[in-house]
Amino acid sequence: MRKAGSYLAFLIFLTIVDVQLSGILYQQSVAYQQSGLRPESDSFRQLSLSEKLLTELIEARRCSGMRPGELLAILLSDASGSARPPGTDPEDSYVKWKLAMMRYNPQGFARASGFYAAILDDIECFPVAAKGVVYENSWMFERNYGGRRGHEGTDLMPPENLRGQYQVVSMTDGVVEKIGWLPLGGYRIGIRAPSGGYFYYAHLDSYSKDFRVGESVSAGTVLGRMGDTGYGPEGTRGKFDVHLHLGIYIRTEDTKELSVNPYWALRFAQRI
Repeated sequence: MRKAGSYLAFLIFLTIVDVQLSGILYQQSVAYQQSGLRPESDSFRQLSLSEKLLTELIEARRCSGMRPGELLAILLSDASGSARPPGTDPEDSYVKWKLAMMRYNPQGFARASGFYAAILDDIECFPVAAKGVVYENSWMFERNYGGRRGHEGTDLMPPENLRGQYQVVSMTDGVVEKIGWLPLGGYRIGIRAPSGGYFYYAHLDSYSKDFRVGESVSAGTVLGRMGDTGYGPEGTRGKFDVHLHLGIYIRTEDTKELSVNPYWALRFAQRI
């Protein structure tokens, strides 16, 4: 009986060690995948979340105190899938995953979380100060003006097709980097957020003030009013319905301005 008890205890010990070792190997595998993240890939740029994953992200942010970029670097550990943290307590499991990532591949984790941070970390509010605004995930839908191209943004449509009626606000703190007319974007303004993301607001009917390049703005600052400008020389209006085109761009090692899908950033902004 004593020998049988010792043998059973040894088996239990081996099982515990095996489980722990498997967990460590899995964490190491996920950590090493961080170095293979390719931000120029279609799978990264379209930021394929879901409502369920977004809920998980928001809850984990609230419970753990971690930044969205760090959480996404764990949830979306590589370009083809997601790594679910073990356990049921977001505060405990995500913090443990962060510590594991920093232990096994600190450079890879910093790089991956930095790309995601540029998209989500600085967002504080929704860009249109009105109820009833609708939008869809129109990432890379075909556009024809100026040649066939993919739609690098999300269009937000107001309740009524009225130019100059709806305020557009900055989603983030940041610095004005671009201002003025573009044939494609009409009257536009571009804000560089603290984590590096470039937030592009286009087709404005007018600006709220005489913004200057290099001027600092705060999240919630009124940038202008929604319009239908663009698709022609300065002052062109009426080529399409009133809407706000929102684009988000990040910088990578190989690309100065890489467009990413703003749809889930907007969903995030609506729910925080």
